[in-house]
Amino acid sequence: MNRSEVLHRSLRLTGTSQTDLSRMTGVPQGRISQYVNGTLEPSDPMLTRLLSPLGVSVSIEVKPIDLERTKQRSWRLHRQISLNLGRRGVTEGDWRKMDRNLEQVRRGTRGQPHGRNMDTWQRIIDERDVQSLHRVLTDTSSEGIEMREVSPMAGFLTEDERRSLVAVPSR
Repeated sequence: MNRSEVLHRSLRLTGTSQTDLSRMTGVPQGRISQYVNGTLEPSDPMLTRLLSPLGVSVSIEVKPIDLERTKQRSWRLHRQISLNLGRRGVTEGDWRKMDRNLEQVRRGTRGQPHGRNMDTWQRIIDERDVQSLHRVLTDTSSEGIEMREVSPMAGFLTEDERRSLVAVPSR
């Protein structure tokens, strides 16, 4: 959400008109209108000045995502694969290896959502979609977790990398 959207939402939330906000802040109503409509975006200090009389503040909280132990371990392993591939690039041999691995996964896996997720992996591999590959390897949403349950990334970490990541205690 950008600053203009924050201001617009805050005005709606508090039931305050642009005219009243102008009176409380000394900022011309026309300027507030430009901020609210997104024609101009207020600076951080200006946004603070406008939100203060509304009794509203904006905060962003950064904290680790709480995943159960096995899902966190899978995420750490796949994140390392993403980092490794990002550093050296995804080669044609890597794509072929993923394709072979996915065939192995398909032979031993049935049911939904696994079938759908394996089809998504296949699309990523067939299209050589590096951006989607990295997103799936590191996604902490339920969709990302489900995708990694049928991951074709076996053999993309050294045994030492795998051991060191598995040994890391949960947060």
